[in-house]
Amino acid sequence: MRDFAPYQIFRWDLSEANLLPALNTNCYITCWWKQLPLAHVWQQAGSSSTNNDLLKKINDAIQPTLQYYGQQSKENYKVNIADSLAEKNYAALNTWLHKSAGMILPAAVSQHVSVVICTKNRPRALQNCLEHLQRCDGDFEIIVVDNFPSDAATKMVVASFSKVIYVAESRPGLDIARNTGAHYASGDIIAYTDDDVSVPANWVENMSNCFNDPLTMAVTGLVIPVQLQTPAPYIFEKDWSFNKGYVPASFDHAYFLHNKKWGVPAWEIGAGANMAFRKQAFQLAGFFDERLDAGAAGCSGDSEMWFRILAEGWNCQYYPHVYVYHDHRSSMQELKNQLYNYMRGHVAALLVQNEKYPGTGNLRRFYKGLPFYYLTKIARQLFKSALKIDPLLTAQIKGCIAGWKYYKENKNNHRRAIYTFPEELMTIEDDPRALVSVVIPCYNHAKYLGAAIESVGNQTYPYKEIIVVDDGSTENIFSICEKYPVLVKYVRVERVGLSAARNIGVQYSKGAYLVFLDADDLLYPEALEINRYFLNYYKEAMMVSGGHNRINEKGEYLSSPVSKITEGNNYSALLQGNYIAMEGTAMYRRELFFHFSFNTGIKSCEDYQLNLQVARYFPVFGHDKIVAAYRIHRHNMSNNKSHMIQYALKVLRAEEKKLVSEEERIAWRQGMENWKSYYK
Repeated sequence: MRDFAPYQIFRWDLSEANLLPALNTNCYITCWWKQLPLAHVWQQAGSSSTNNDLLKKINDAIQPTLQYYGQQSKENYKVNIADSLAEKNYAALNTWLHKSAGMILPAAVSQHVSVVICTKNRPRALQNCLEHLQRCDGDFEIIVVDNFPSDAATKMVVASFSKVIYVAESRPGLDIARNTGAHYASGDIIAYTDDDVSVPANWVENMSNCFNDPLTMAVTGLVIPVQLQTPAPYIFEKDWSFNKGYVPASFDHAYFLHNKKWGVPAWEIGAGANMAFRKQAFQLAGFFDERLDAGAAGCSGDSEMWFRILAEGWNCQYYPHVYVYHDHRSSMQELKNQLYNYMRGHVAALLVQNEKYPGTGNLRRFYKGLPFYYLTKIARQLFKSALKIDPLLTAQIKGCIAGWKYYKENKNNHRRAIYTFPEELMTIEDDPRALVSVVIPCYNHAKYLGAAIESVGNQTYPYKEIIVVDDGSTENIFSICEKYPVLVKYVRVERVGLSAARNIGVQYSKGAYLVFLDADDLLYPEALEINRYFLNYYKEAMMVSGGHNRINEKGEYLSSPVSKITEGNNYSALLQGNYIAMEGTAMYRRELFFHFSFNTGIKSCEDYQLNLQVARYFPVFGHDKIVAAYRIHRHNMSNNKSHMIQYALKVLRAEEKKLVSEEERIAWRQGMENWKSYYK
């Protein structure tokens, strides 16, 4: 770009009664209302004859944002910026923006935030980043992860700031550093930014407030360039921008299902330079995959994490009012290297995503989508530029090939599964009025759901709540739940599956104890009281379970298994078979979640797997009191014996490598035989 002229970045605030000045140079104009970004406009020197032409251009750019805020707040969104400013009608414009935008931005939420900065040998950039962060408002800590440092410069910079935690990570890799930061974080929310980023004073508080929806596990925000003085940042901002727009966007499981044919474009969610996660996200979806991003595959550790969050049934949110300023690469060689690493990491991420979530379009995107995209780009460039190919395009294609090779060489290096248990799991305190949350996942069991809800409502234990998670039912589940407005909290999700629905129910619950009741089953009136008694009596137990009866569709009793007391090494007992048998008979201490959770990667026996994991680490107890009824009908999953034996054995085989004693190995072998015999 020999004729390139630098672009000046000009901030224009509509809340101030200032006319737009004459702009005689190339400008990148960002339009604001106070701290709310509304749009941006590229303006070349001499391209508009009057300021009115530029105002019209700005008006057209801002309208989609105004339309969104107006529709969400039910305020008239037909606001013409050009006319309002020409008439100097600032008061009316500010009143409308205050009503429309102010009404729908997330409300304040009190949460402790851990801000993690991963850095490598860039002390000057880090100095600037920390200076801006320390001006922020809110309840937060700052953790600097010094990734594979070659000297002590970063440590010295951190030492010059008060209350900044320094952590040295000797293993190179951005996602290794991100995981290290997460392990050291004490906050409810873990926010990440880069050392070449500047944040405004409201960044931490705005980020924290965006997690008021229990389904939200990740948040990203707008990224604005610091400078556009050379061709490289200009090209990047034009073609590869971190800017995902000025309208808030929600990415949920419905978005995941809609896009899975060609691979879910999780990179559209945001940028790693401006992102945050609920701490439970790492327990539910796992940590960053250390094969990805800088120091490894090159990129896409952030988008691969967002992909997993969506796949597990949770939401990611994009909010433009959570903005930062990023210093893009300034030279063409740096940009070329960056794009090479982007595509290297992107391809590796597609193949990594296919490992755990096969059939979600990642291979189709790699083998069909990317070749078609680049062949089309090459053909267009050859036609336009006399058989010359842009070096930036060549770098991207080489990056794709390198990403495929990298994955082949590293596909067996899976994410670390790290169990760390908080102190509260070791300290048991019992409150006689503790709330019990009963989570009822429901998919098209409307004919039984009312009876299940009433069985909880009729409990002799008075301190209870019900969370019904409607898992994308085609039946009207809400109409049943609204009959119990005080007792039932209704949550609707888009067909995430039984495991994810149970996990989501936990996130919406408030109880110190948790019970998972299927929508077609029942609890007997003393169920919660009995299980609370045993958890109080066996104070070291993390979970107790009881016996159950079997009933038919009409509620009539059928022959039932004999219940018995199970105590001692209950891990070995569970290895021999699922003595709990019915999940609704179990009660858990809340602190177990989400250090343990229901596995969304299996289609059955997820409760058996969860209970095995809990029993391996903590005492559990099984009593012989009958507390629940298991309804037998033609839609029971357990009717499919080949399906059940497949997953029961799969769960048990996964335990084999965890066995530590001969007693456990004997129990495991007995369990394999018992399951085969049971479903024969």
